[in-house]
Amino acid sequence: MILIHYHEIALKGKNRVFFEIQLVKNIKQGLDGLYKTVKRLPGRIVVEIKPRVSKDKSRKRLSKIFGVAYFVFADECESTLGEIKKTVLAHLPSNGWQTFKIETKRSYKQFPKTSQETSAIVGAHVLKNFKRRGVSGVRPQVNVKKPDLTCNIEITKDKTYIYSEKIKGAGGLPVGVSGKVAVLLSGGIDSPVAAHRIMKRGSRTVFIHFHSYPQTSKASEEKVKELAKILNDYQFKTRLYLVPFLDIQKEIMTKTLSSYRVILYRRFMFRIAEKIARRERALALATGESVGQVASQTIENINTVNSVAEMPVLRPLISYDKEEIIKEAQNIGTFEISIQPHDDCCTLFIPRNPATRGKLEVAEKEEKELGVDKLVKKCLNEMKVIDL
Repeated sequence: MILIHYHEIALKGKNRVFFEIQLVKNIKQGLDGLYKTVKRLPGRIVVEIKPRVSKDKSRKRLSKIFGVAYFVFADECESTLGEIKKTVLAHLPSNGWQTFKIETKRSYKQFPKTSQETSAIVGAHVLKNFKRRGVSGVRPQVNVKKPDLTCNIEITKDKTYIYSEKIKGAGGLPVGVSGKVAVLLSGGIDSPVAAHRIMKRGSRTVFIHFHSYPQTSKASEEKVKELAKILNDYQFKTRLYLVPFLDIQKEIMTKTLSSYRVILYRRFMFRIAEKIARRERALALATGESVGQVASQTIENINTVNSVAEMPVLRPLISYDKEEIIKEAQNIGTFEISIQPHDDCCTLFIPRNPATRGKLEVAEKEEKELGVDKLVKKCLNEMKVIDL
């Protein structure tokens, strides 16, 4: 059995069941083909795994399901003192420990012994009987402060669960409880981390990638596909939009101030992304921007770019430094792909001296030289959609 605990969901009020049901749905998707049953119990979810399914396979999949605080591989028995004592004794590993403690939790308050009494009785049973098994040459000792091993007992009305290792989960909220967000995915280090953060808050994501093919190679598209596949492990179903951006870049490069190129690129990206988001019924856009990281990410430039968007633009990494972002990218497995070299659509035509304090009135004036609506429509007509 796998016993799954959540933390943030437990803080919810009358709508807590909604979050639990979505978490169960995600667990079933994440463990597809591995489980027999998934059921909700008060404060926890219990999964019965199919025979001969390895713990490593189950662990790997469960570790990527948002909403799970921690999970354990547990032995199950009837909720009687005799069965609990017998199961604990069988559950304890043969070696690797000398000191132990028993921790008991009772959601079933009608159990005849208190949690403290149960721990004491079972602990005494271990002290008396563990050596008789002939498994260990060292008699175990109780140490409640710093034990080598903690054996947990969770007593519910129908069943009791016994385990000794807690495995940290992904945390956050179940994907699907917070609406959909369209994420601008560049292929660099930052945006995949931002997407991961958005999913952790319960939002399903759709990805939008702007490319400059054939002026650049297909490398950026291939990278983004790989990144989307990694991120898809956290939400099980993903849509990726590949948007050709070269014609817009050429227009901006030949008809506007060079110092405003990157600002204008970003303004067009937001216009296009918002239209895609509305098609997808997404409620917001999201980017991997962090204040001051590059010239386009000053507060002034962010404000100038943001003015074209009518829906909220989320920036989960806005206060992160690069070292923090890299560390998180390594943790989620996107870093090695993100650092592979490729031609970025923004850096391709970047000016020597980009504006760092762009003014909205100047950006709007420069755009009068461009057929904004026509260019946006052309991109939308030529984009490709990939479903993972």
